[in-house]
Amino acid sequence: MTARGLVRRGWGLPGVGLLVLVSGCGALGGADLSAEPVDRVLVVSLPGVSWADVENAGLPHLEDFLQHAAIGDISTRIRLDDASSTDAYLTLGAGTRALAPLVDTAVAVDPDESYRGVSSAEILERRLGHVPNGIAYLAMGGARLINDESEFGADVGILGDALADAGVDRAVIANADASEGFVRGDPPPDGAYSRGAATMLVDFDGIVPEGAVGRSLLADDQAAPFGMRLDHGQVLAEFDEVWQSDEADGTRSVVLVEASDLSRTVAYRPRATQAQQNALWDEALAEADALLGHLLERVDADRDAVIVLSPVSSSASPGLGMAAASAPGIEPGLLRSATTRRDGYVQLADVAPTVLSLLGADVPESIEGRPFEVGHRPSGDRVDRLADEAEAAAFRDAALPWFITGISVALTALAAATWLRGRLGYWLRLLLVVFGIGTLAMVPATFLAGQIDAVSTDPVGYAAAVTAIAAPVIAVAVWLERRRPGLGALVGVGTIVGLIAVDVVVGAPLQVNSLFGYSVAIAGRFVGIGNLAFALFGAATIVLAALIVDRAGRRGLGIAVALFGFVILLEGLPMWGADVGGTISMVPAFGVTALLLAGRRVGWREVGALAAAAGVALVAFAVVDATRPSGAQTHLVRFGQDLFAGRWNEVFTTLGRRWHASLGDPTVTGWVTIGMLVLVASVYSILIATGHVGPRARMRDRHQPTVAAAAGLAVLGTLGVVANDSSFTVPATMLIVAVPALVLRKMSQEPLRVGVPPAAGDGGRP
Repeated sequence: MTARGLVRRGWGLPGVGLLVLVSGCGALGGADLSAEPVDRVLVVSLPGVSWADVENAGLPHLEDFLQHAAIGDISTRIRLDDASSTDAYLTLGAGTRALAPLVDTAVAVDPDESYRGVSSAEILERRLGHVPNGIAYLAMGGARLINDESEFGADVGILGDALADAGVDRAVIANADASEGFVRGDPPPDGAYSRGAATMLVDFDGIVPEGAVGRSLLADDQAAPFGMRLDHGQVLAEFDEVWQSDEADGTRSVVLVEASDLSRTVAYRPRATQAQQNALWDEALAEADALLGHLLERVDADRDAVIVLSPVSSSASPGLGMAAASAPGIEPGLLRSATTRRDGYVQLADVAPTVLSLLGADVPESIEGRPFEVGHRPSGDRVDRLADEAEAAAFRDAALPWFITGISVALTALAAATWLRGRLGYWLRLLLVVFGIGTLAMVPATFLAGQIDAVSTDPVGYAAAVTAIAAPVIAVAVWLERRRPGLGALVGVGTIVGLIAVDVVVGAPLQVNSLFGYSVAIAGRFVGIGNLAFALFGAATIVLAALIVDRAGRRGLGIAVALFGFVILLEGLPMWGADVGGTISMVPAFGVTALLLAGRRVGWREVGALAAAAGVALVAFAVVDATRPSGAQTHLVRFGQDLFAGRWNEVFTTLGRRWHASLGDPTVTGWVTIGMLVLVASVYSILIATGHVGPRARMRDRHQPTVAAAAGLAVLGTLGVVANDSSFTVPATMLIVAVPALVLRKMSQEPLRVGVPPAAGDGGRP
């Protein structure tokens, strides 16, 4: 059907937009990392190493490897906090975010070791009924249990099982035990076991067939943390035994080697001064680089793949580690995946499908991650770019609480001043208008200021940049407001909608590490619209539609409906917003607003129809996603596949994650409920105070666009809490748009003219 046909059939602008977007929905992702399957994969773990370390530490072997590898940041968050070491390795082996058990968290033993005085063979006989040969992770039962009950539902050990099914050998060589008074041959104290690396390659029973994790890998060194360090000679001997035998036999294999002294050094930090911490870390980095060099000497670049990563992040770069991958035919670009869909970023869950794809093995459906791809190679130094972006993410995360606190105080003061506006002179009332418009103009300015490298991590410079960018918008809007009351709010709100819309269309570059965008360190989202931006975008759209209808009357209703449709497309289509929660929230909220703007009642029949419309929109976006190449598909198509295939456990697990992330445990749920009640009461009080609603307002005096906007915002905020995973921050962020718009609406009813007092009978009150 042509665009003209869509318009004639009444689809309007949304239908045209959908036709254009579907026709271009085949946009490709990055190049396939596994175009040439390999025989062996070496995974080298450098725990806690950041791109800043790579920049500053002088690591010749790693730097040489990176010259020929695809590189990127790897997200190390599981929930809201950084993953523990065992969390991270379990996630690497599950291809889905996973949690470590609370008991015997990182206890893995070699076949000849004992635990609490009991031999590993005896323990395995009791637990499994037989004694398999290899490394045994003793907390495997607890790991399966905690993940079965978690909101993620990770299938721990799935990578090990898939490799075994494909005939691929597995080995882990690691020991990060941390205990004082190390005595060779003695087992470590219970709390000193740090062998979680084994969990990346365990099978369902918790077994890794080859490698070593025992204290035979350690050597005495009184200058090292806890008096012990990795014995590189022993590590390489264990590696050669597996790697070279597989080469001789023609067997495919995956071997994980951990530079465990890095983890041991981090564990020792509370016992050392800052200067000693720095010296020990520098030494551990140098030793890890030397070990990497020895391992790379044993790799055949024509038939082997190498993945180097830091599964846990450093304190200097929370939430982000480093990742690099090399394989035959790989170009040295930036890593990405269908999970992140942004060059330079991958996730822990993407490692398992990457390993399987490199070996040409099938990827199980329970794995949520997607294989690494290679995006474009940017101009300039790739390491510098990734280090700068990690620093910007840390700055954003640290600045956001302060910014939100400041804007909350400012909104409260703005509302209070509006209440007392009758007692203010002309210039103070004008200042009130300026502040209202300025609050709105500040929102798009924060997105633009975040793109200025010179101020991206400087609080003072950033604030100055935001002010400078917002100033022209404020000047124009105030000038228009003084001449045509009501235009100032239109300009302020319209700027928010316009900037976010354009940003999403061009790939959402302004969202990354901006205050109201998303932090790549938190890893909730890497493309499309983040939850805070969704709150601003949705609230501004509702307010803008109400302002248009208020100004143009019934003629503006069609424009408002078209605006709603276009924003829903931007929010939900997979190549743009790909936001499930946003779609579920926006469709009913926009529908309620449109009905009230049209003078229609909203009864149970309308509520049911809007709920059905939200479901239809979600399915339609999933269908569009399904037409795209597999490497470009998002979580929308996976959710749709689970839904249509009747995989209800996966469907409810996905929904449960959002609910748990937003509301958490019963205590958090209680506080969120109280917060929502306070928010509703506050908004209702403001509406009563301004005379728009309430028992004292006569029906004919109620301002219909204001009532419609208030209802739409209430629906958007309520559903936003449930459908998204940012809890109370969604409706709270919406106030940044709603409060100034309401203030400007009230001020527009009392035009600003020098020497003209408030309307008679105002009495100094709204």
